[in-house]
Amino acid sequence: MNNNLVVAPSKRSYAAAIGAAVTGSLLSFTSQAELRPELAPGGNFALENWSLTLPVDEEGNNQGRAQTLYPDRLSGPQGYTSPYFRTDTDGAMTFWVPANGALSARADYARAELRQMIDPSSNAVNWDNQGRAHLDARLRVLQAPVSNGLVAVGQIHAYEAMPLVTLYYQYDMDAQSGRLMARVKESPEGAEEPKRYNLAEGIQLGQAFVYRLGMARNRDGVAEVSISINGAPAIQVPLDPAWDSRTFYFKAGAFLNSRNDNSEDGALVKFYRLATSHPAAGLHITQLSALPPASVGTPYSVQLESRGGVGGTTWRLVSGFPPAGLTLGSDGVLSGEPQNATSIPDDFTAQIRDANGNTVSKKFSIVINP
Repeated sequence: MNNNLVVAPSKRSYAAAIGAAVTGSLLSFTSQAELRPELAPGGNFALENWSLTLPVDEEGNNQGRAQTLYPDRLSGPQGYTSPYFRTDTDGAMTFWVPANGALSARADYARAELRQMIDPSSNAVNWDNQGRAHLDARLRVLQAPVSNGLVAVGQIHAYEAMPLVTLYYQYDMDAQSGRLMARVKESPEGAEEPKRYNLAEGIQLGQAFVYRLGMARNRDGVAEVSISINGAPAIQVPLDPAWDSRTFYFKAGAFLNSRNDNSEDGALVKFYRLATSHPAAGLHITQLSALPPASVGTPYSVQLESRGGVGGTTWRLVSGFPPAGLTLGSDGVLSGEPQNATSIPDDFTAQIRDANGNTVSKKFSIVINP
């Protein structure tokens, strides 16, 4: 890893640079998702299958073992919230991790990070690479650590093994710009360093971006991971067959790659969309992302369409809400009377699930006319 890309400035100049970058980006960034600032993160995002590692111990200090909270503490509009994991004024699910935060087992650096749990009662139940899986996120990095500018914002992690894929944002103080890169451990065997892939340049502090991390079998039956930024063609990396005996889970949030004693140094990351998919048995959402437009005060009803799956299917929201006045039923009917016109389409992310637990998530948008 090249840690010489960022020259550590003084604390004052770094804070000034962050402020200028964030102020400029806020003027041009508008969150399209309907997120509610008055709710805990678990009210805006489906966290029933996520646990959370915090950069503090059970006493709220940074000297002990990092605390982990499980789905029953996170889910719902009254779920867990703290300075390290909260809903910001724009509704974003916000992670703050200080550089001197408490550490989890076998970790050298602090994190405020979600960990996917297929079974909320057990970390041992995960997914394998025989099927398909992907994680979709929309986010902004508002602060990166002074020492190397690095913060991990997404992972595909192997159970009881090293991370398979880690997606990093890195801010360069000299260039006053950031980039996205990934490290992929192509084999679980041996001590070779993960390969590095540069994905995007010119990502400013406070600038929104979208990523997708995925795994699937290619036409030759070889498992490969895919990484895509802002909808660009994905980088696809074939995996060593030694990975076939492993199981995996997604992670998302803010995970540092440096440590110091400054409690004001660290990373601040805000998520506006977070959704997983584990499709199988032909389960697929056929509904187009752009839904038919609606009008204020006029009854509206659209059936979200899908095909495949095993047994019956149910729908739920996983990131954000439909426009005010509309609700999504478990049968996939979006209905109601919109309350407010929108100058840009509102979006929300819904997930369909079949009787065997196969899932597909998709973002939908809708224009509300006056």
